[in-house]
Amino acid sequence: MINDRGNKKWTAIMIPEHVAMLKEVKKEYYAVEKPILDEQQIEENGFKLMMAHKDILLIEVKHYKDYGLHHCKGYIDSINYQYKYIKLVSKLGHDNLIKIKFEDTINVSIL
Repeated sequence: MINDRGNKKWTAIMIPEHVAMLKEVKKEYYAVEKPILDEQQIEENGFKLMMAHKDILLIEVKHYKDYGLHHCKGYIDSINYQYKYIKLVSKLGHDNLIKIKFEDTINVSIL
């Protein structure tokens, strides 16, 4: 059986520039393009966000961040219409605030 350690074995003889380039190539390889939403989906997401904010409902938001898709669950703390973002908290308190832009929101589900 071959006991290979992958890149770990070679990092001792690699210069820092090579390590940085390898990380960049890996990041580009796993990058996901941002999906384009139609007007109906954007309007539906906005309606669900307003309803969840008004009735204090638990939601799951699928959003685009750092070349990938992420999921967040929580309650809406506030909606800022001027700067176009929502603040999501994991509990009803004010811990773990997550700021999500409207244009990065892909899907909103009320749980």
